[in-house]
Amino acid sequence: MKTLLFLTDGFEEIEAIATVDILRRAGIEITTVSTTGKVNVVGKHGIEVKADSLFEEITKKDVEMLILPGGPGVSNLDKHQELKELINKYNKEGRWIAAICAAPIIAGKLGILEGKNAICYPGCEADLKGANIQDSPVVVDGNIITSKGPGTAFQFALKIVEVLKGKEKVEELSKSMCYKLQ
Repeated sequence: MKTLLFLTDGFEEIEAIATVDILRRAGIEITTVSTTGKVNVVGKHGIEVKADSLFEEITKKDVEMLILPGGPGVSNLDKHQELKELINKYNKEGRWIAAICAAPIIAGKLGILEGKNAICYPGCEADLKGANIQDSPVVVDGNIITSKGPGTAFQFALKIVEVLKGKEKVEELSKSMCYKLQ
């Protein structure tokens, strides 16, 4: 089970790192991918992270899910044409796409949230073209998972674990992390 999490300068650290940590605890292979052309990526709060791979180097074969953290760096992800083409391809194939905070904007601009239930960071709703905005920390509609923001990072990551590995794995992880499920 492979997943890719895309990083760019300005990414929201808690959304990316919590997701990577929780998925690895669950035994899900997650590769962090820099979209900047360099392996070191600097988050919104100045935390520098070394990505596992550059976008140009990734193998997209057998990848089950694309994951997009939010933060002001979403505008950089939105300018990455090859990433947007990959998102469109995954959506057409019905494969999983997960986006948190401002990142659902990318899916919205691509038109893949049209008629779907979704959530995003408050104030970004207008860019979720045609989506039915929900008042929930995490929303799953078809092959799309969206989440509200930094405070929902654990719920977002655990929802990814649930769709890929089941509720039992989520309960096991929650207990081991001393996290009370909502």
